[in-house]
Amino acid sequence: MRLRTHQVGELIGILLLLASTAMQLFYLEPLKREIEMRLVAFNIQQSAQIQLRTAYENQLALLKVMNAPAEQISAAEAQRTKVLGQYKSSDADIADVVLAKEDVENYLEIVVVVLFALGSVLAGLGRLIEFQVATRLQRE
Repeated sequence: MRLRTHQVGELIGILLLLASTAMQLFYLEPLKREIEMRLVAFNIQQSAQIQLRTAYENQLALLKVMNAPAEQISAAEAQRTKVLGQYKSSDADIADVVLAKEDVENYLEIVVVVLFALGSVLAGLGRLIEFQVATRLQRE
């Protein structure tokens, strides 16, 4: 059994359709989930950072109202700076990862669409030629 050219094109089209589906299922969707999870973690960190900043501001205000010793106030300020500094580095890390992966996600979406479109066209052309050949044979 020898395949004709249009049948090979149709087969390649079907393979491209399968490739686009596989890329979407096994790479693009997990990448989207990872980006979403990192964004949720980023939002949680932002919320915690705001709450901690508020808690430290309240603590400092109370210490000042109670006329606490200067070393106690400076120790609380140093602790606040240390804790909030940890959040700033993690914010930058998450933002860098998300921004880098969003570009990859956008490019992969384009690749998936192109593969799907090319596969659909090839498979459709193969079917069209097959129908034309069958119609021509029926006329003869």
